[in-house]
Amino acid sequence: MKLTQLLPLLAVVLASPAGAQTPAAPITEPVAPEYKVVLTPAQTEHILKELDKVETQIGKGRGSVFSAAMAKFREGMASPAAALSLYLECYKLEHFDRKNLKMADFTDWKNKNEVKLKDEDFKRALWLQLEYLVLTIQAQEADEPKKMGPIVTALQAFLGKAVTAIQGTTVHSASGAVTDKDAKGGRKGGGNVPAGDILGTLRQSVADSDFAKAYSLEDFLKREEWEYQPLNVKGIYANFIFPYYLAEKPAELPAQWDSRINAEVAMRKALMSETEYSEYSKDAGPRMLWEKNNYLVANNVTAVKALADMLKVIQTYPSHPDAISWLKEFRDLIQKVSEPGTAGPVEKPAGVQ
Repeated sequence: MKLTQLLPLLAVVLASPAGAQTPAAPITEPVAPEYKVVLTPAQTEHILKELDKVETQIGKGRGSVFSAAMAKFREGMASPAAALSLYLECYKLEHFDRKNLKMADFTDWKNKNEVKLKDEDFKRALWLQLEYLVLTIQAQEADEPKKMGPIVTALQAFLGKAVTAIQGTTVHSASGAVTDKDAKGGRKGGGNVPAGDILGTLRQSVADSDFAKAYSLEDFLKREEWEYQPLNVKGIYANFIFPYYLAEKPAELPAQWDSRINAEVAMRKALMSETEYSEYSKDAGPRMLWEKNNYLVANNVTAVKALADMLKVIQTYPSHPDAISWLKEFRDLIQKVSEPGTAGPVEKPAGVQ
């Protein structure tokens, strides 16, 4: 290239800012495809009818799976001993037969776990786990309040038995310490069966239990408005019991909240030393009272009384860790529920900044 041709090009380059870059292309969000297919009313009707048929077949398939499982589970619910027998059958199927292991391997496992398998509390835990699994299966089909009623009644009875079972596994010494009821130097059965094994059984999701796995139920237990852990009192009430009473018997909701609180407190008291329980109740007690009355106001159930009780909680527990947030929340709530122009400032309880 001749010099006379090169000079104009150099002038352009030198006039450009140092290090100038070509601007990056803007990032664009992916656009959803625009469907151009238009079905006629007849085509739409035909497809929807076919989907209804498939839905019916799916329902029958799930129903047959549940029916086969329920027949065996009801046998296992006859007694704690029957529950253990079914547990061994399911455990063998899931952990040995399906892995093509020998009978000798299963026998060896049983021998190593002899103390645990003979423990009466463990049998009772399996029995309760099986009962809750049956309730879980029944709940999958409870798609309206009238179907929920019998399950709610059974749930309330179950929780009573579960709390009693937990209370029966521990004892409090004269000093207030909590130990296993049969412990001699620590653990039941000479150190092989910690109380935690019993709690572990009932804290496990029943969808992940050996009973459910043996009958391939995991993928069929999908109801979202359900609590799958038998000892999660809060979840059981929030997901199933409270919604039922809200729909069918709202006037009984305050009493049901008291039942939930009492069940949680009884379980904690059984598992904690006196010192631990004292610390727990100091914070958890007022917090549950606040949750109760906040729920009642939100759902317009005895709302005026619930508001008064919320104010009482703030006034009674001004040193509670949640007191400041309660106060702000309560001020905002009063503004929302008051007639325009009538809500004045809410007086701060003594001690709250």
